[in-house]
Order: sequence, then structure tokens, then C-alpha cells
Amino acid sequence: MEQKIMYLCTKYNLGNVTSKPVMITGGLLHKMYRVVTDKGEYAIKVLNPDIMQRPDAMRNMVNSERISHALEKEIPLIAAREFDGKHVIGLDNVYYMVFDWLEGKSVFMPQITEYHCEQIGEILGKIHSSYLCLDGIEKEQGSRDLFDWDSLLEEAKKQDVAWLLAFEESILQIKEWDKQVVDSMPGLSEYQVISHRDFDPKNVMWKDDMPFIIDWEAAGYVNPFQELVEVLNYWTVDSNGDYDKGKFKAMMQAYTQNVDMSNVDWAAVLNGSFDGMLGWLAYNVKRALGLEGSSEMDKREGEEQLIGTIHELKRYEARMEQLKAWLS
Repeated sequence: MEQKIMYLCTKYNLGNVTSKPVMITGGLLHKMYRVVTDKGEYAIKVLNPDIMQRPDAMRNMVNSERISHALEKEIPLIAAREFDGKHVIGLDNVYYMVFDWLEGKSVFMPQITEYHCEQIGEILGKIHSSYLCLDGIEKEQGSRDLFDWDSLLEEAKKQDVAWLLAFEESILQIKEWDKQVVDSMPGLSEYQVISHRDFDPKNVMWKDDMPFIIDWEAAGYVNPFQELVEVLNYWTVDSNGDYDKGKFKAMMQAYTQNVDMSNVDWAAVLNGSFDGMLGWLAYNVKRALGLEGSSEMDKREGEEQLIGTIHELKRYEARMEQLKAWLS
């Protein structure tokens, strides 16, 4: 990969690489390298070849960067560089994205403060109130099928995987959450905006107390209040798994400066907010079973992520009533 990155830098006039590219930790789907040349410093993302073989992968990746570039005058963010009119470049069947290096860091619990929550609430509100509309980017469908959890469970039994018990013990809850999501989708799909859709703390870099939003590959249409609930879960939960009232208020006060929240059906929103976690769970069960991805690393990461996601789904259900009361 080092030689390929050096060739990429030469071909696109990024300079001569002056030290060995360093893989940056944190990428669950793609690989990111820190690359220093005699012309600058870059973060170069090497896109997962298994993912890029999917029929819609390239279109989704291109559209995500169209979204980030459309919003870069509204909020602080890091968008991919453009080369020959493209933000995703291919060389020898490998796809890359190039970003200017930002010397910042992500913050996680327990370092997240009310200030961080206020900043994220303000940025999210600005995105949701921008009412961005781009040709070729379609709204999400008002329905989807239930995930085939039974087939995944049967395959897990057949392979006799180490995580079988944790998955089997939770399968009835998982199926009930999935049904709640599918039932809520028609109402939620009536109001959608274009947004980032993955405001996990790992996707925000902080430099001099200023946030920069990164990793836009999930960007697209979403019900704004469904995304708001997901962001509240990412940022305002303390180390004990409970909502922090101060952080909750800080985020909501900043968010509502830009967004009107009257007449929101919070019951439907909260039921629908399981969707992202369930999609991530289904994907990682498939990775752990060898049905997605092609390497042992994919399997290991799938196993780790599915156990953590099941745990997070249960924690979210346990604290949902508290969140519903505060939102109402």
C-alpha cells in the first residue's frame, strides 16, 4: 500500500512522500493513512474494496462529498479534495479520497462537556435548517423490510460461533425493536432533510475547541428528529449510561435556536431511532459470519461490534422513558 500511496501523491501533484505513511486507528470500514510530503500533510482514505463492489457504493460516496462541499460555508467541516472534477479517485482498482490533514483530536466520555454538546447542537441545527437540496440525491423510502434475523441466527448456530449465546438470548428483543422501526417509518419519512447521519464523537475533530465534522460517507436524507435522538445518545450520556441533564439542555438549547420542534411525534421518533443501531448490528453479524467482507479482520471487527451494539440497544431501551419525558 505504501508504494500505491506514493504513486498517488506523484500522479496528483501532492508532492514526494518524505516518510512512511502511517495507518491511523479508528476506521471500521475503510483505512486511513497520515501522509507527509514535501508539499503538505494529508489524510488519505483507502476505500474498502468489498464495500466499493456494491452497486450503489460509488454513487453514495460521490453524493456524500457533494453534500459536504455544499455545507462547508455553513459549518466547520473537512471535505475531500477534488482532482479532475472527482472527489473519489481510482488507481489500479483501488479507490482513494484525499483530505488536508487536521491536527486535532476526537473527544469521548468522560471528557465530553456541556460546551461540546452545545457546539454539536448548534452545528446539527444549522444543517437541519439549511434545507439543502441536491439533484440526484433521493429521499429515503417510507418503508423497508424487516431484517431476516432468524436466518442469521440459524447460520450462527450452524457455525457454532462464540457469540451465539449473546445473540440468541437477545433475538426476541431485536425482532421487536425492528418491528417498531418498520411501523414508525411511514410517518417519519414524511419529513426529511439532508444531513450527516453519523454524528458519533469519532467523526468530530476538535482543534482549539472548535469542532470540524469529518467522515461524510453516510450523509443523505433523514428525519431530523430521529437524527437528533441519535446524537443525544452519542453525546449526552454519562459514563454510567444515564443522560446528563446539563449536557442535554446545552445541546437542545443550541439546536432549537435554528429548528422548530413543535408538534413532533416523539413516540414514533424514539421507536424509529433504533434503526441505525439495528442496521449496524445486522451488518456486523454478517461480517462475523463471513457473509460480508473477506478477511479475518472483518470477522473479528464484526464480532466486537455486534456484541457492543446489542449492549447499546439494551441500554438505550432502558433509558428511553427518561429521554421521552425530557423531550416532551
